Amino acid sequence: MKPTNIANPDYFHKVVDCQWACPAHTPVPEYIRLIAAQRYSDAYMVNWKSNVFPGVLGRTCDRPCEPACRRGRVEEQDGKPEPVAICRLKRVAADNKGDIEHLLPPKATKKNGKRIVASAPARLR
Repeated sequence: MKPTNIANPDYFHKVVDCQWACPAHTPVPEYIRLIAAQRYSDAYMVNWKSNVFPGVLGRTCDRPCEPACRRGRVEEQDGKPEPVAICRLKRVAADNKGDIEHLLPPKATKKNGKRIVASAPARLR
């Protein structure tokens, strides 16, 4: 049996619909498990690897992953399917994370002369 090729994005479409629907292909099941275990800093870092602004996206994302959530097709509340609130969980991890300074890459020791003047989250099209 060959090992699963997780480098191929098509793999996620077959296995994890919400992860495929996410423009950043964030490993949704992994960070949901970490949040359930109250490991908020670890969940934040899982998000941070595919998206360096998980706290911002937890507030501004238009949530393309939620309609793709399988739970919405399986479990129903009052006759209406309810997906997992994936976007809000990003916010939970960001708001409850502890000190993550030691988990981040080291700061650059040599400046390249470039500066960030302004940035803002933009809606993905």
